[in-house]
Amino acid sequence: MPGTDTASGAAHPRGTLLEQLAGRIARMTFADIDARGRTVARTAFADTLGVALAGSTSEAVRLVQAASVRSTPAGSLILGTARRADALDAGLLNGIASHALDFDDGNLTLVGHPSTILVPAVLALGEETGATLQEAATAYAAGYEVLIRLAGTVNTAHYVKGWHPTSTLGVVGAAAAAAHLLRLDAARTAVALAIALSSAAGIKANFGTMTKPLHIGQAVRNGLLAARLAAAGFTANPEALDTVQGFLNVYNGAGTYDTQAITIGLDNPPLLNNEVNPIKAYACCHSTHGAIEAAREIRELDGFRIGDIERITVIVDEKRIPHTDRPVLAEALSGKFSLQYVVARMLLAGSVDLADFEGDAHRDPAVLSLMEHIEVAPAPPRREKNSFGAVVRVKHADGAVLTAVRDPERDGSGTEIDPPRLWAKFTDRAEQVLPPDTVGDLRALLQDFPGPGTVRGLMKLAEVHGGDA
Repeated sequence: MPGTDTASGAAHPRGTLLEQLAGRIARMTFADIDARGRTVARTAFADTLGVALAGSTSEAVRLVQAASVRSTPAGSLILGTARRADALDAGLLNGIASHALDFDDGNLTLVGHPSTILVPAVLALGEETGATLQEAATAYAAGYEVLIRLAGTVNTAHYVKGWHPTSTLGVVGAAAAAAHLLRLDAARTAVALAIALSSAAGIKANFGTMTKPLHIGQAVRNGLLAARLAAAGFTANPEALDTVQGFLNVYNGAGTYDTQAITIGLDNPPLLNNEVNPIKAYACCHSTHGAIEAAREIRELDGFRIGDIERITVIVDEKRIPHTDRPVLAEALSGKFSLQYVVARMLLAGSVDLADFEGDAHRDPAVLSLMEHIEVAPAPPRREKNSFGAVVRVKHADGAVLTAVRDPERDGSGTEIDPPRLWAKFTDRAEQVLPPDTVGDLRALLQDFPGPGTVRGLMKLAEVHGGDA
């Protein structure tokens, strides 16, 4: 590979891994993004902004704002309001809002959510810098390049170990996007990435609580801060990624990462031109969606009898189990990470909705009773190193068995870059806080993204007037 491991003390012929990534970011232009890549970016901005507007009313956003953020007359928009704050604080709150509902897009390589990090970072700093929408799309592509290349290097070992890749890697992606918006050269961009690595944080143990979306807000804020510090002349070690006590060895460990994922094809067109980030149909962990869809199929089969169930078995990739095998729920948010809960909801009601993860919904006696009949089991090993597929098997008291299989990677539901449901989902979410006419104007601008206009003009349409102090 072009760069060698600094753990051995050997030099990098083309610079350190961070320097090579930084050079790619500094060279990236809007012209590098082809029509497909621009569609991926459009989907990302529309989906993320819609779910963030809806998520802006969450208790998690309210609590963090009350504890740590003060609005200012100028600055970047705090979604859900007409108030503004410094880009760091707006990025913090809007990052939390974008992930509060767990309704944002996903990526198989990341095993996480790229746009919930990158879009809030680009919008917050883009307002501050006066960025155009084309510059915003390019910054997104730059952050995406770093995020996905790092993910390909450390996963799935990083994910299995218990890190939350969306935030541990996302902070570096946010720094890359911010460095591009600030027009940092390659040397300063490498410093921004190195600074960001020291803010990498987020553990899966906090999934199903308010702290999971807090991971995102912190990563956005710290990524923006890293780029600002680099621009100001701050110092950091350009070998911070791959030296002996650098990120790869500390967070993953020797033998659990492959740096070729960073360097191979680094001079090719942006990864954004060839990637897919499926948008969610349900406001819960992507690891549960295959099981939800399989349960939907079973509910529609002849012979299904909800009152005559002896046992339900849910079979998923073993990597899904540690954070989704939750037979007991501590709070409503925990249901977003419980295969037992979402499968029971689908079998009982034929739907899994936002209201199912709010208030006392997790205490529904009928749901709790059915959950007692559900067991979760690992799927047999398969060639794919990571799968979101699921099998649901329902055994009735008379011995009859119904089985359904859903596999997003194989049935095509995880390969759409501009899914038909995108705009209906955006409208539904945005109308939670904005009047229909305003949503229509915002949707029209996003449908033309990345066309003429500025980030500030886009965010002006997203202002929520009335009811915010």
